[in-house]
Amino acid sequence: MLSWLNADRIISRLILFCILPMPKTKILCTIGPATWDKEILKDIIKNGMAVARINGAFADVTELDRVAKIIRSISKDVALMLDIKGTEVRLNKFKESLIIKKGDKVIIGSGREDKIYPVTYPDLYRDLKQGDNLVIDDGKVKLTVVDIQDKKIHTKVVEGNEISPGKSINTPGIALSNPALTEIDKEQMKFAVKDNWDFVAASFVRSKKDIEAVKSELKGSLIKIFAKVEDAQGIENIDEIIDVADGIIIARGDLGVEIPFEKIPMIQKKIITKCLLKAKPVVVATHMLESMIESPVATRAEINDVANAVFDGSDILWLSAESSKGKYPREAVKTLKQVAIEAEKYVLPEILDGEPEINPITVALAKGVLDIARSLPIDKIVVATGSGKTARIISSFRPKQPIIALTSNETYKRQLNATWGVKAMVMETVESDRDKAISKVVKKALEEKLVKKSDLILVVRGTTPSSQNTNSLEVGIVGEMINKLTD
Repeated sequence: MLSWLNADRIISRLILFCILPMPKTKILCTIGPATWDKEILKDIIKNGMAVARINGAFADVTELDRVAKIIRSISKDVALMLDIKGTEVRLNKFKESLIIKKGDKVIIGSGREDKIYPVTYPDLYRDLKQGDNLVIDDGKVKLTVVDIQDKKIHTKVVEGNEISPGKSINTPGIALSNPALTEIDKEQMKFAVKDNWDFVAASFVRSKKDIEAVKSELKGSLIKIFAKVEDAQGIENIDEIIDVADGIIIARGDLGVEIPFEKIPMIQKKIITKCLLKAKPVVVATHMLESMIESPVATRAEINDVANAVFDGSDILWLSAESSKGKYPREAVKTLKQVAIEAEKYVLPEILDGEPEINPITVALAKGVLDIARSLPIDKIVVATGSGKTARIISSFRPKQPIIALTSNETYKRQLNATWGVKAMVMETVESDRDKAISKVVKKALEEKLVKKSDLILVVRGTTPSSQNTNSLEVGIVGEMINKLTD
């Protein structure tokens, strides 16, 4: 949780903050009809979209390829995330939305001959019995099972609304027996590997076995796996899921259907803290700015929710329908950006309650980085990190200074778009001589306009190219460090 100071001390600390034009908390946007236009994409990238998510439930491989090409034609720095559906249950894409009211009877079938059926899990009827509840579209429609006959689920409407094609079906309190991955998931992941995507988000992860199934499909690739925690099983097994996943997505929409909604705020805080202690990126997702699907202005409650996600320590803020089908995607991204920048003024170092449960040598160095950064007027922290791990560990302590990471390839660079406060770039060659190595690192940062010659910086790196641990810190002025190359 956050360490809070009294008002006078906060104000004095704010004077020292170095605010980037972009928030340290990253922004993820779901791409859909509202953001297919190239000019709109340019605008939301300009305003802070660091990760572009494509929902595999609504896209085939051709669509994935088309969206990826458009985004890459605008910026090669935006990370791409494929959200596979896994065990998520969704309705088929029937022709027209249905308006139903309380007391109506709705029949959910099991195949294409039926008007409505769970296309991602046709055998849903096998896991249900009379009296079970079904929830559609994150709680907009609630049904009760009254009978199951001939592979058809006969239900009665408890809460009516509009049922739209392709919407999700939740079964609160019922453990389904559907497989972790579908053939469509596997096809999409093969494409993501071939096309050098950066992340795969696995839906409704119930245990570490679900993540291991995804890993087996991505074997040999650099793709990082985010686990979407969306039901009671996922919450119960959260520790083992964090251990095997590369990041966690707190999918509050489905969580609020699967478990009592009043428990969501504390679950969010606990999961974020657990992720920080493991230096794993964590995303707060769903319903961040829901009203902006139809309105150009967010509600005050939504503003508070976004700020609270930043205060809790979230690495990424997630837009779903707001950016995929909403009327105001540009305004939604700008709103996240503005609120995050303001909230970050009050996020102070030492956000962690407890010791990070990771490499003790790197953790000790990270603590040293934090102490130096607080004791001296450091402008930037520059980290030479092959895969990005060291930058993520330093980030988990939430230093007030921007973190500039030099990674070994473009994929690792883009993947750091999922880490709070980090701006990454690629530096492929590594010097064995310590002074020359530091000078080259600093020169590269200067060339990329991430530091100024007058900046006082803290450089973090291994002492040799083969170092398995980060074990070197050096403080200096950029101009003086670069001069070592010519001395």
